[in-house]
Amino acid sequence: MKRLIYLSLAALMVLAVSCKKEPKVGTPSVITLAATEIGPESARLNAKIDFAGVNWASVNFGFFWGTTEDAEGTYTMGEGFLDETNTYSAAIMGLTPETEYWFKAFIEIDGHPYTGEILNFTTEGIPVIAPEAVDLGIVVNGKKIKWGSFNLGATKPEEYGDYYAWGETKPKDEYSWSTYKFGTSESGPFSKYNGTDKKTALDPEDDVAHVKLGGKWRMPTQKEWAALREQCKFGVYHGEVTGFLITGPNGNTILLPFPGFRDGPQLEGVNDVGYYWSSSFSPDYPECSTSFFFSDNASNGQSTIDRYYGFSVRCVMKDDLERNNI
Repeated sequence: MKRLIYLSLAALMVLAVSCKKEPKVGTPSVITLAATEIGPESARLNAKIDFAGVNWASVNFGFFWGTTEDAEGTYTMGEGFLDETNTYSAAIMGLTPETEYWFKAFIEIDGHPYTGEILNFTTEGIPVIAPEAVDLGIVVNGKKIKWGSFNLGATKPEEYGDYYAWGETKPKDEYSWSTYKFGTSESGPFSKYNGTDKKTALDPEDDVAHVKLGGKWRMPTQKEWAALREQCKFGVYHGEVTGFLITGPNGNTILLPFPGFRDGPQLEGVNDVGYYWSSSFSPDYPECSTSFFFSDNASNGQSTIDRYYGFSVRCVMKDDLERNNI
């Protein structure tokens, strides 16, 4: 009987320990909200914290963001103090127009990190101003070709404008085979304009002049650049920028500045050389396309060069020329 009493007391002690409740500890979470105030070069990131009843002594909050899907690259602290809704935001600047960005909210509560869902947004494009269509009196295949008064992406003749890889329609931070739209190496393979698809000029959807300006605007063909060189007078211009002042057979003029070129992240040759893409393509050299170069020693000519480079674009007014007539 004594032994049974001892066993019952022991059982009660075990039962008491197993039924003892620990204090409930909440789990905080951070909720990434959609980006707002999205412009060509800036955006506002937003988030909300759910503290779930957690008592905390310190909290840090912000965002990780970048151009890759893991949202890594840059950390920006959240702005201000948490309000009654426990929301916060941060303005990010210096973004690239027409580029996709990924971001996730981050908090650190008493030294413990928590991250939210990864979301994305795309920056807006910078509005492109159409140049004046200048009739220089140039004739190609019996038709007059009008040339834009300034470079694509510029607002006046003395500005350089934007730089584009051949066949691409957006500026970018780096120009190399690793970032090129239609292939990632000099040896290919190329998904388009590859020597076997029979294409000898850009399709309209890959012609940045037509994409940006619409209507009858497009990039010049190889023949049109050649006609500019053969039918016009070139004089070196030294003013706000260095370039060529080109006078047509009818006396009208346009200025072609020397905007240099982009290779990798670098801008090189500004005010010394100018490279301008044509829409023409040679199937014999699928890694290259045709450009025209100008330099401050008064030389100019045609160049067949790797199409990943970032060159300037001077537009012409579209006419009835066949695009494949190079």
